[in-house]
Amino acid sequence: MRTKIGVACIFSVLAVLGLGAFAEEAPVTCLLVGMGPHGENTMDDVLRDIKENYPTVAITATENIEDLRLDNLKNYDVLCLNQIKVEGGNPPDFVKEGTVEFLKMGKGLVVTHFAVANVQEWRDSIDIYGAMWVSGKSTHDAYHQFRVDIVDEGHPIIEGVRPFVTDDELYFNLLMRPDMHIIMTADQERFGHTVPEPMLATHYFHNARCVYFALGHDAKSTQVPEFRQILVQCIEWAARRR
Repeated sequence: MRTKIGVACIFSVLAVLGLGAFAEEAPVTCLLVGMGPHGENTMDDVLRDIKENYPTVAITATENIEDLRLDNLKNYDVLCLNQIKVEGGNPPDFVKEGTVEFLKMGKGLVVTHFAVANVQEWRDSIDIYGAMWVSGKSTHDAYHQFRVDIVDEGHPIIEGVRPFVTDDELYFNLLMRPDMHIIMTADQERFGHTVPEPMLATHYFHNARCVYFALGHDAKSTQVPEFRQILVQCIEWAARRR
């Protein structure tokens, strides 16, 4: 009897201290900025699904650019950018400085689809986001259905994910950091030849883990189950949980 009580007490102490295999890890806290890149709310159903089915992450969504001040960013493990609404493609200094300092702290960054296109006048965003839409160079074909293929099958972000078909905008001719690690691609046909365009890629900034995920144009694009699973696993990887 004494032995059983003693063991139970030990387990209780470990749980209180957050130690041992019996203590559950808190979910990754993530600030998501921008609910829709083209004036359409694309993320409501995504966030509901993640809240109900992915307890490993806790996402707070905002449209308020003031939430990108460092004092607020410090409350999160990962920053996920869907869209930053700024005039002239140039965010205010507090956004630039807050993002850089946040990543210097070892926090994570996930950037999706259109977020690389509305900060073109922020020169350093290419190094931070990993990709940049360049007016007059970057483009996409008409919204259409295409297959997304896996290049790095062993990467933790795509654990349990298989190639899938989606309806989306297939970006190409983005300016990208040369050291981007490509995980997924989609074939873009042009002038009789096929080019595998990056759809999911990672890089590091001040040792922070950063991801660019090129999908997510509209509500239909985000309905694909793989989109939601990949987004969650991007957030987990950026937080060093994968």
